Amino acid sequence: MIIATPSKIVAVHLNYRSRAAERGRIPENPSYFLKSPSTLSTHGADIVRPAECRLLAFEGEIGIVIGETVRAIPRERAWSAVSGITAANDVGVYDLRYADPGSNVHSKGHDGFTPVGPALLDARELDPAELLLRTWVNGRLAQSALTRDDMIFDPSFVIADLSRVMTLLPGDLILMGTPTGSSVVEPGDVVEVEVSAGEHSTGRLRNSVAATDGTFPEVGAMPRVDEATRQAAYSRPVGDVR
Repeated sequence: MIIATPSKIVAVHLNYRSRAAERGRIPENPSYFLKSPSTLSTHGADIVRPAECRLLAFEGEIGIVIGETVRAIPRERAWSAVSGITAANDVGVYDLRYADPGSNVHSKGHDGFTPVGPALLDARELDPAELLLRTWVNGRLAQSALTRDDMIFDPSFVIADLSRVMTLLPGDLILMGTPTGSSVVEPGDVVEVEVSAGEHSTGRLRNSVAATDGTFPEVGAMPRVDEATRQAAYSRPVGDVR
């Protein structure tokens, strides 16, 4: 593990213009959801698709690691609270997204659904406007976005906004959203995510997708798919879908 277990993982729902265009809306303000620390995983670990689910999707993201205790920090000082940058994959299953849209507990809360790594870059050496996020599936480039060109709410804005309502602690992880190109992957596929800035690179976070045998436990919401869900999973415009 490249970072200590965070007290919380906070993810931005919709934070790239290219992704917002797919979803058919531009957010006026950022909105967030929380992921359990048990979702944290590492470079090289399998991403395990839950039983009876078919629409597991990758989301390459920039992971921001907080380096100090932060409460109500001004935007102009917020970047100084960041200790490091890493590559992340905000994995989710669309089969269960209907159960709690917005909070994403059923779709993105599974153990191992937040791989990060392989390296942590020193934030002091980076310009947050010049972070390049790229994702490959089976060696094919699927996502590529530069923060200054595509990101709606920059890291300093997000940190300042979040710190108004919660204390951010050292080791906390913020996932900065995903650009266009997120889609469904199948068992056996390999997803790689890299964040770079000039000569600096996290290296490629590499994870293979694995299947699960058996059945999904029958308590609460069960996996289900309709055409709108399928279109959203494959990044086809379907209106207001988070």
